Amino acid sequence: MANLIRKEVTFESSIAAIGAAMSDISRVKILSALMDGRAWTATELSSVANISASTASSHLSKLLDCQLITVVAQGKHRYFRLAGKDIAELMESMMGIS
Repeated sequence: MANLIRKEVTFESSIAAIGAAMSDISRVKILSALMDGRAWTATELSSVANISASTASSHLSKLLDCQLITVVAQGKHRYFRLAGKDIAELMESMMGIS
């Protein structure tokens, strides 16, 4: 029974964390930009969200922590993209109800 309760709390905590990550307009702008399927640099995403590079870095860290995006390093650049089709579908669903 304790394991079941722990799993429910973990599930609920995960949903709350995702909701919190998506509650900031700059992070939503970043996620929306990534809907095109391309991998973007932090600089490109900061420009799209109209925020500083340091603010973008903080937002990208939060999105990475919630596993909404992934990052791939190539040379001196890091490229960000949506973590998968399920994240794109989540975004589309949310756009549909907004």
